[in-house]
Amino acid sequence: MNLLLVDDDEVDREMIMRALSQSDREFVVAQSCYAKDAMEMVGTQQFDGILLDYMLPDANGLEVLTWLNDIGKEDSAVVMISRYEDEKLAERCIELGAQDFLLKDEVTPGRLCRAIINARQRFSMARALRQSHEKLKELAEHDSLTRLVNRYGFELCLNRTLSQTKRCHGMLSVILLDLDDFKGVNDTLGHQVGDILLVEVASRLSSALRETDLIARIGGDEFVALICDPDPAYLPFNLAKRLLKTFEAPFNLGESSVMIGASLGIALYGECADTADELLKCADIAMYRAKNEGRNQIQCYSEELEHQVRYRTRIEQGLRGAIARNELKLFYQGKFEASSGRLVGMEALLRWQHPEDGLLAPDRFMAIAEETGLMEPIGEWVLETACHQAREWLDMVGYRIPHLSVAVNFSASQIAADKLPKVIRDALTRSGLAPENLELEITENALIKRPEQIAAALKVVRAMGVTLALDDFGTGYSSLDHLMHFPIQVIKIDKSLVATVPEDEKGCRLLTALLNFSQGFGMVSVAEGIETEAQAAFCAEHGCDLLQGYLLGRPVDAATFEKDVLLPALGKYLDG
Repeated sequence: MNLLLVDDDEVDREMIMRALSQSDREFVVAQSCYAKDAMEMVGTQQFDGILLDYMLPDANGLEVLTWLNDIGKEDSAVVMISRYEDEKLAERCIELGAQDFLLKDEVTPGRLCRAIINARQRFSMARALRQSHEKLKELAEHDSLTRLVNRYGFELCLNRTLSQTKRCHGMLSVILLDLDDFKGVNDTLGHQVGDILLVEVASRLSSALRETDLIARIGGDEFVALICDPDPAYLPFNLAKRLLKTFEAPFNLGESSVMIGASLGIALYGECADTADELLKCADIAMYRAKNEGRNQIQCYSEELEHQVRYRTRIEQGLRGAIARNELKLFYQGKFEASSGRLVGMEALLRWQHPEDGLLAPDRFMAIAEETGLMEPIGEWVLETACHQAREWLDMVGYRIPHLSVAVNFSASQIAADKLPKVIRDALTRSGLAPENLELEITENALIKRPEQIAAALKVVRAMGVTLALDDFGTGYSSLDHLMHFPIQVIKIDKSLVATVPEDEKGCRLLTALLNFSQGFGMVSVAEGIETEAQAAFCAEHGCDLLQGYLLGRPVDAATFEKDVLLPALGKYLDG
């Protein structure tokens, strides 16, 4: 064993050297009288153990132990040797890293050798334990896939950095980044390729940062950067742009090449929040705003943004139990023949009787329902309720109002669902409503994704006898293409096109062209948003089949519709 003996007393050194020489073990001993010289030797040579006199001319043993700790010298076992017995001193030496504390009066060959050997063993065990702890710490604070810091490690670092920033009045910001449509990569190429993509993303993000910045992976496809800079002129937005720029080139993943974007949200300490949790929450709010604004972009947090997110959260939470609490309501608006003014059908329009906000129109909650996956149960409730109500009214009027039908709006997710024909068939069966008394209204946006599959499903629905209507006609980008490929029978001309007539000449020509177009294709035309007699007259004169709007009747609840619209309409038919 290589030992370093540090003692300024020549007699004590000779005593220790004699004791070592009488041992069966072989020791190679270097000597020093001063702490400073010993530290230089420790810095340049390897020692298995250090025999350290507590009282030296230039330092005491506690100071030497502190220096050893400061320089990170953790490969030598230390046995402290003192002339004076002091239990508290011995405990303090052990706390600072010494493996044993030995009195000079107790130094014998056997005892000294045992102390050195035991110290070395204790040192080895302590080092193994420390390495194990460091390994566990590494595993606990780092992501096993990308080797970046994980959520736990990031939160530790963020809290530590936040404390320093508060003391120094510095600048700190958080940039949250979420991949756009990462699920699509997993679904199409498999999770192994998805993991390769995450590793590549981590590499690119790391290369875009400065050495002083931190990047972490805190979720499946979610990363976060911690930015600190004493210069307030440095804008985190510039770094966010650098991060976003790393996604401009395709990712080569073995046999596959993938283009993927990312949405980024920025939150600044002091301006947005003062705690770690609040900073992350604000960055999350900004990131979701980037998602909603079209993805692959950067958004900074603002109070207005937080209000919007809180509203969305409250609406989402309320929607999840709205059906069970019987808060959803259906209102009905009549559709009338343009030529005679007679009632021919009604459109079912969803409303939400919110316990705090009152009666909410669909534009206040439908987009949230669509994004959160709640549209399917809500849509099925609307269909079932409308079909049962229509059957009840048909039984009441005894089918004396010819072809009375109810129109139900279907969202993009409902149209794209594979079980669409079954949902409609089940609703008709349970309500007893004939298929020809049901009209399905869809928007052009609902037809964009998976057009071939949607066309096939709609053909099945049409074969049942259900009428298909294209809503908001004239506002999309490919209306003609949709009419060619989908079994549409009714087109509903958007109210924005009706609102311009008869005052606006171009608007009149456009509406006339659309009505002529529908006649040429043999389709039923419905003019929405009729609010004036002039608009109604213009549409009737130019061949519009049906009218719908506030002039003819506002959307009302079922009881009011029955009393004020349905029964008077029945009277007109009977009188006729």
